[in-house]
Amino acid sequence: MGIFNIDNKFFRALNKLVDMVILSFCWIISCIPVFTIGAASTALYDTSRRVIHRDEGYVWRGYWHAFKVNFKQATKAWLVQLIILIVLLGDIYITWSGLKTGNQWGAFSIVFIIMALIAAAWAIYTSAYISRFEQVTKITLKNTILILIANLPWTLLVIVILVVSLILAWIIIPLVFILPVGVALTYEFIFERIFRKLMNEEDRLREEEKDKEYRD
Repeated sequence: MGIFNIDNKFFRALNKLVDMVILSFCWIISCIPVFTIGAASTALYDTSRRVIHRDEGYVWRGYWHAFKVNFKQATKAWLVQLIILIVLLGDIYITWSGLKTGNQWGAFSIVFIIMALIAAAWAIYTSAYISRFEQVTKITLKNTILILIANLPWTLLVIVILVVSLILAWIIIPLVFILPVGVALTYEFIFERIFRKLMNEEDRLREEEKDKEYRD
């Protein structure tokens, strides 16, 4: 096998890296309107799992297909969570300002920061959940809260990964072009362990149908 053979390990790794950059770029540009972050994150998780990890289909087509298919459900769920996050961020800003001036309410900023991180983890769980299950928004939000609580050690790890990735992206800006996919693949390791236990026969059949769509 020559070094210029596209089937050798080097070119396969290079192709995978290019796919990660393209997928991260798709996610970044589709997050710009903010209200689309839910659909974008669902598509990111789904495409990372299928195309990057399992080599099913193509990044560009797979991402926008998942974005379109899950847009309505993911956006509804995300808007609920976005409102909660905005309120919590406002509380953090107010109480943190009070902390600087010695106000006794300033200590509550830590509480609101923890609540915001939990809300962010809830949104992450929800994006991944929507890519695997088809349910009405109310049930989806309820189930993901229950899953989050029932798997607290994993939830803590989800939060740690989120915080570390944000810090890395802040310190080393070029990492934003691969971190989204890297984080999604890490989350896949966590979430698929949880989701497989929840899938019934109908969910598995639906998954097989989705797999066929990606291969066609």
